[in-house]
Amino acid sequence: MVDVVILGSGTPVPDPDRAGSAVAVVAGAEWVLVDCGRAATQRAVSAGLDLRDLVAVALTHHHSDHISDLATLATTRWSGGATTPLTVVAPAGPAARFAARCLDVYDDQAFHSQAPAAAGPRPVVDTRPFDATGEPATVFTVGRWRVTSALADHHPVEPAVGYLVEHRSEHGSARVAVSGDTAVCPGVRALARNVDVLVHEALLADRVAPSLLDWNPEARTVGQLAAETRPKALVLTHMIPAPTTPDLEAAYLTAIRAGGFPGPTRVAHDGLRVTATPG
Repeated sequence: MVDVVILGSGTPVPDPDRAGSAVAVVAGAEWVLVDCGRAATQRAVSAGLDLRDLVAVALTHHHSDHISDLATLATTRWSGGATTPLTVVAPAGPAARFAARCLDVYDDQAFHSQAPAAAGPRPVVDTRPFDATGEPATVFTVGRWRVTSALADHHPVEPAVGYLVEHRSEHGSARVAVSGDTAVCPGVRALARNVDVLVHEALLADRVAPSLLDWNPEARTVGQLAAETRPKALVLTHMIPAPTTPDLEAAYLTAIRAGGFPGPTRVAHDGLRVTATPG
């Protein structure tokens, strides 16, 4: 069984109920994290995830609400006894540079006597940059995990990518697509086709500034995307405005249906857990 856990469903706007962007794909004890926004580390611990079992972090782009908790994650994982570097996969450019440098500002004394001796004198981030392309390409594999990436459209923030996270088992392959932040685009469309769970950001067109829709998707177009790609389940996250009332939640679902997607759809909150059934 593979679960998708929304650790952070928020945006850059401060919200005590919504951490920055973070999606965990969990198979048994192991898990892969897509994005690492504010409070992602604490949300992971609250969800019962062991930081030592984190296989890799995959960053979609360098907006602060997607990367700002990375140093905290690396440090907390290390202080919890992890003896291996934190692996971070990211498109070559600002996101990969941030990952590679996020611990540089800490003097060694900042870590004095905070972890078991076997963990080493300080936390380490192992950054794996890749060249982002429009066509899906495998960017990370280990054990039963495979991570595939494709370019997303979040201009002028470039490069931005989406991911397909797959876990193979004797029961089949569970497939989870995560859009990151993007307008509906060919790259994410290719990643999302026939997946078990599609996690996609969404905005309500009549409640946001029109300029936001140049680089983010309205919920109706996400419904159109899902109708075309046919995921078994759709999860909406990084929503603007945040769905703080039942009426707002209903408005998102109405927009998805207007786009033509009739399948199971969840409006995310932090801690939401959805099972991806291997196909």
